[in-house]
This record gives sequence, C-alpha cells and structure tokens, in this order.
Amino acid sequence: MTIQNKDYREIKTSFCFLDETGFLNNGKDKYFALGIVKCQKPEKLYNLLRSVRDRNNYHEELKWAQINSPVRFRVAMDFFKCFLENADTEFNCIILNKNELDFQTEYNNDLSKVYRSFTISLLKLIAGKAPDELLVILADNYFTPKDFELEETIKKFTNSHYQKFVVAGVCQIDSKSSDLLQLTDLILGAIVYDLKKIDGLIQGVSNTYKRKFLNFLYQRLKIKKSFFINTAEIRTRNYVLSGEKIRATIFDCQRSKVKKFFNKKQAMTHNG
Repeated sequence: MTIQNKDYREIKTSFCFLDETGFLNNGKDKYFALGIVKCQKPEKLYNLLRSVRDRNNYHEELKWAQINSPVRFRVAMDFFKCFLENADTEFNCIILNKNELDFQTEYNNDLSKVYRSFTISLLKLIAGKAPDELLVILADNYFTPKDFELEETIKKFTNSHYQKFVVAGVCQIDSKSSDLLQLTDLILGAIVYDLKKIDGLIQGVSNTYKRKFLNFLYQRLKIKKSFFINTAEIRTRNYVLSGEKIRATIFDCQRSKVKKFFNKKQAMTHNG
C-alpha cells in the first residue's frame, strides 16, 4: 500500500527504553521484572538528564543496585524529577513472581522465550487495543543464545498480534551509553525493591540511600505505604499513577490469556 506524503507527517513515533531486573535462572530471586520508559522526544529528556550529570559532576553509569552514596542519591532524585516533569514521558512495568510460574511446562525452560513473551506482553500493555503510533524499542543487551533472533521475533510477533505496523524496530544496546535506559533501571529497581520490602525479602540492614530514595518516591507520588498497598490498605497487584504516568503490574497467571493459550496448546498435543 502506498502512503501519501501527507500521511508521513501524521505518523506519531515513540521510543521505548526497555530494561530488566532480577534473574530468570536464579531460584533465590523471587521476582523478575521488565520496565519501559516511553517518550516521543527523547532528545529533550536526554538534555535534562545530561544537565543533572554536569551539575553533580557525575559521569558514571547510574544503576539502582549502586545507589549507595550521597552523589548517586542526589543524581537519582534529580533523574526522577526530570521524568516527572517531562510531559510526554511515561513508565510501565510487568513483574513476574517466579513462584507462580512454571517455566518448564510453559516455555520448556527456554528463558529467552520467557523474556521475549513478557516483553511482547509489556508492549501490548503500552500500545493498548488500538495503537496510534509507531514504537522503536531500545533494549538493554540482555544475554540471548547466538541463534535466537530476539529483536526480530519481538517485532514480528507484536505486529502479527495487531495485524498492523506497530513496532518499527528493536535494537539491543549497552545501558552504559543510554541515560534513558539507566532511568528505566532506576524506576524499575525502586518499584521491585518496594515489593521485596513488603514481602520481607530485604535481609539485614537496608541500604540507607535506597530507603531514602523510596521515601522520596512515596512523597512525590503521595504513596502511604507501598506501590502495592492501595488507599484501603489492601494488597494489590497493580499501581497506576493518575494520568498513567507510571503503571506497574504483577503478572497474574490465573487471569492471563497467555496461560489459557498454553493450556489449550498442551491439550491439543496430548490429544494427538
């Protein structure tokens, strides 16, 4: 189909910066999570984040796991402020409770397929039922087997789901080279840390700066106890900031269409 010149000017595009936290193949790690910072004009946010670095004379990689000093704490706070103040930027994440999933049964323990499947689920959550923009995915260079075409299959499967051109491309890059991937890591890490905290999984003396950063998020987002305890003080699997600036969900395999699909597939195999 030929696209008229005027159509090019009407196409909206957004960049999705995809990162993960946790380990799929580590039995001690209860949670694995994927998060995306999405924005239409990343250069604007890049400039804001660069000014934060220059102001603090901080030019190392910023990671949630390394929020352990006053300067990193200040930079992390300012990064999050830039995110909140940038109108076209939003964050979405999907968290897997590995105790609720059977990777052997559903994915034949192929962790690359797990990563791909839930990346696509997260993209569908972001794109919605009727996508009106093209998405360009820049992902942290998560390890995949040599012959596994992760980037191509994420694009192909997502576009096949919608039967339209939604994902323009997927490219894995080093997070050290991208402040927006580091921003994704920071927000995702804080949300999963919050979840571990209410589960009693933070052992020993908690990191002072991580605790202070989490309290800073609570204050800025008007959260009383946790992302996953609602205003009625009931444990919940979802957090949505007004305007959908931040959305976080713990994957529910009991309600998922993904699980229904696998159950159907297994039944067909069993019946020959």
